[in-house]
Amino acid sequence: MNRRVYILLLVTFVFAASNAQKKTITSFIPKDYDTLQTVKGDLNKDGIEDVVLALYHKMENEELENINVDSIPKRVLIILLASKSGYRQVVKTSNALLCKNCGGVFGDPYAGLSITKSVLTISHYGGSAWRWSYNHKFRLQNNNWFLIGQTSHSYWNVKQCEALDDFAGTDFEDVNFVTGQYETKKISEECELLENKKGKRKVQPLQTISKFTIDN
Repeated sequence: MNRRVYILLLVTFVFAASNAQKKTITSFIPKDYDTLQTVKGDLNKDGIEDVVLALYHKMENEELENINVDSIPKRVLIILLASKSGYRQVVKTSNALLCKNCGGVFGDPYAGLSITKSVLTISHYGGSAWRWSYNHKFRLQNNNWFLIGQTSHSYWNVKQCEALDDFAGTDFEDVNFVTGQYETKKISEECELLENKKGKRKVQPLQTISKFTIDN
């Protein structure tokens, strides 16, 4: 093999290997799944936009009377870190997103993903006369993904407490698991203010996203 042919084969091999590493976003989507939402943002503070995918199984498109709702596979959350050589999957979990039929009369409870200052927020909203919402915040630190904040809010949508400028049955809690700072508010169905606090709790070990399961 002469030198010119050798160099040509070497360049071809390197080019092919480089392209093999540059996987597209869609290549990470499992079979029979489709995209509910795609968001981009710098999650690891390297100046390159990363990608988070919220995915649903295509069985969700079927008419409910034709399928067993409990047989529909769970929705999937995937986090892809980007580099000059392509994307790398660092998180894949089926326990962070509520199902399409978990929102009650209000419908699909999925309210979206967002990335702000390298923090990923997952939002849900549902209910009927009784409304509820969840926001869960995750961040990459110490080479793992941790739940760093959580906001839960439920209330009785049909009764306004004018004196408190809020809804009856309000149950609100916002917690920063990193600092321990919290805020809570509770109002009875009879519009009695039961609790309205701000403070700081003892900081506990953070929960990893792999062990997190959203509870409705």
